[in-house]
Amino acid sequence: MKKTYSIILVTFVCVVVIMAVRGFKYPPSRKAENLQTKPPATAYTFPAEFDRQQAIWLQWPPEIYNTDRPVYPVTLTIMKALEPYIRVNLMVRSQEEINQVKDLLKSNGYTGNKVHYYVVNHMSIWTRDVGPIFIKDPQNKLQVVDFGFNNYSRGGDPNYLATESQVDRLAAEQLNLPVIKANLISEGGAIESNGRGTMLVTESVALSRNPKMSKEEIEKEYQRVLGVKKIIWLKKGLAEDDHITTGHINEIARFANPNTILLAQILPADRYINTITQESYRRMEENYQILRNATDQDGKPFHIIRIPMPPTLYGQVDETGKIPLLSYLNYAVTNGAVLMQTYWQPGRSDTLKTTENQVKNTLQKVFPGRRIIGINAENVNRWGGGIHCITQHMPE
Repeated sequence: MKKTYSIILVTFVCVVVIMAVRGFKYPPSRKAENLQTKPPATAYTFPAEFDRQQAIWLQWPPEIYNTDRPVYPVTLTIMKALEPYIRVNLMVRSQEEINQVKDLLKSNGYTGNKVHYYVVNHMSIWTRDVGPIFIKDPQNKLQVVDFGFNNYSRGGDPNYLATESQVDRLAAEQLNLPVIKANLISEGGAIESNGRGTMLVTESVALSRNPKMSKEEIEKEYQRVLGVKKIIWLKKGLAEDDHITTGHINEIARFANPNTILLAQILPADRYINTITQESYRRMEENYQILRNATDQDGKPFHIIRIPMPPTLYGQVDETGKIPLLSYLNYAVTNGAVLMQTYWQPGRSDTLKTTENQVKNTLQKVFPGRRIIGINAENVNRWGGGIHCITQHMPE
């Protein structure tokens, strides 16, 4: 019996020694397991602009935008054009401003029955950039992503930055929608989605907004808050946009459907007009090569259609001595229409008129069933943006 006990004792000691040498750890308790387990990431969807919508958001132009280059007539024209197709959610700053807008609508022969007013303090017209960016959660319910805003890497007045940074959150609050805080500075005009998991951005914008982050870190954050699976990085935007946004994507490349990309092109006759056109030409051809070799979230190539920049206008500078940011790609899409920027008017070249008609025909082909509505938005262009920049779609 003593011999048996001795064998058991020796065996136990050996086991203890082996466990100590191998660094044995007791299995965690069930409580510890629960604390250590991370919930799976939420699979958000970033809808495309060509998907079904329930509203278009706009910000009523503050006083500074209604001086020598008044924007409010363009805003009214856009609201009237949208009436047959979609509800307009208009951000105003007070009840007094609501009354002012209603009077203007009435005097312009527009009932405004589809206009809904939201009192949200703001200091700009750039709804695409500072307004609510909508995504859908796995239950198909809307949420708003709150990106940081630093005035296009320019900084500036703290009051302006604070006011513009809260526009998206205040809109979400009025809609009673959850807000997802993004650890990233970004604007809506800097990102373009195909609604199926692929997104376009430019390095010139995303990297300059977030200088302390790598491309990989920026990608991960976009993927976390937008649910995108693949990001295609173009290099730079238009040279004439360098001093404005440093190259927003919505001036140069847009998804017409999940597999078709419209890409800006400087026409040969405009290529050598000045250093701006030469540089923009080089950049757009570089971006073209990137897109030719790119694939979507499923590994399929894209159909790329080149859209000319408005010809013959590159030689005309604005009152500041700079070339205005003019682009046919800064259009807005809604359920039954596409609002397209138009530039031809009596006295301008036949080349411009012919090209513009060709662009209209192209848009009609890639957006079948939608009416292409031309709008003169040059007063908005001269402030550094366009129709797309001052609108924001809200998915159904």
